[in-house]
Amino acid sequence: MGIAEKLFGSARDRFGKEVAARVRAVDAVASAEYDPKKFQVIYHGAQGAGTEPAVITLETVFRETRGRSAAARREAIGRLADIAALPPTPQNWSDVQTDLRPVLRPVPADPKFDIVSRPAVRHLAEMLVLDTPSAMRYAGRADLERWGVSADEAFATAHRNMARTVTTSLDEARRRTAATGATEPIRLADNGDAYLTSLPLVQGWLATIQRIAGARPLAFPVSNNTLLLAYETPDAAALTKAFEVAEREWREASRPISPAPMTVDDDGEVVLYDPPKDHPAHAAVRHAQILLAMDAYGPQTEYLRGVAGSRDPFPAALKGFRSPEGAEVTGVSWADDDTSLLPEADVVMFPGRNEEMLMVPWSVVVQEAGLTPAEGYHPARYVVGGWPDDDVMERMAKLAAEAKTEVSGS
Repeated sequence: MGIAEKLFGSARDRFGKEVAARVRAVDAVASAEYDPKKFQVIYHGAQGAGTEPAVITLETVFRETRGRSAAARREAIGRLADIAALPPTPQNWSDVQTDLRPVLRPVPADPKFDIVSRPAVRHLAEMLVLDTPSAMRYAGRADLERWGVSADEAFATAHRNMARTVTTSLDEARRRTAATGATEPIRLADNGDAYLTSLPLVQGWLATIQRIAGARPLAFPVSNNTLLLAYETPDAAALTKAFEVAEREWREASRPISPAPMTVDDDGEVVLYDPPKDHPAHAAVRHAQILLAMDAYGPQTEYLRGVAGSRDPFPAALKGFRSPEGAEVTGVSWADDDTSLLPEADVVMFPGRNEEMLMVPWSVVVQEAGLTPAEGYHPARYVVGGWPDDDVMERMAKLAAEAKTEVSGS
């Protein structure tokens, strides 16, 4: 812990205390307290005694403002404080179901996040919000209990409510494709009311875009209000340029989501775009995927280390580096004398004992060491103890050498 953290608290606590102070200043609020354990602000309205407390969950907005300017942070805190001025969340399902929308967001760092959330694709999450006339409000697990519905039912309802946006976006795609063909990226931007970055979540939307354009769509949800729609093409320069534009806008966004695109596979399932290694834009795709993976695992690692007890597995960090062959890869270290939570990586590094570090492809380690995902983590984590037996280590070293030879010879 640094000196600043000892004196003023962690960045999370400073953020939470500032939100609580802003909420207390709202006329409709009688009291507000910051709960550092749950990373929430709990407040009571001024309606009088006996009213149930309301909760503002801080994780998503804190995550979105990490590394942003002080002005962007103040603006985000102001949006959170505005929630306290809204009327209470309706108690009845019939009063809220037409207002539900799905939103695509970075994965929450806390695996027990209170906001209704589920995995979207590998390093992104889908959350549930109430679209009110004055603001957007995230739905919590307590809301589902109050309404008497399951998360699956609520998400299905939210997706159905996207019908008008889906129709409008498909009409726009047809118009632009007829004018320019599937060669120019399409920028879909809104003021927050249309939920355009939620479109890749809607079943059949990307598949329909593919039929309209005659090419595999690449949907870049770079921020909460901007979706870049490009198409797979043999023109490596054009495709690489699309990735460069997406990364730049992702880095500059006040509420970024992903520099890596979503698409549909041959079965029509929504996935992160992952072309074969011989694809001309493979390097650009891997770069974007690694940025997204680091952005997902970094906050998760920081959070898990902050709450881990002395007997809990140590949350290992995902690291990015360049291989001897010049490719960008991710790696994680497997310590021999600790119980650890490993993130998924391209390679697992076994620190050598008086010898060179052994680096083994992730797929080899999963197969030979029998790794299985631990429950409750998105993105995935794997609990490991000491290294596998010597015969397994020798077999992995041999397979790693063969894989390296194949890469060098390709």
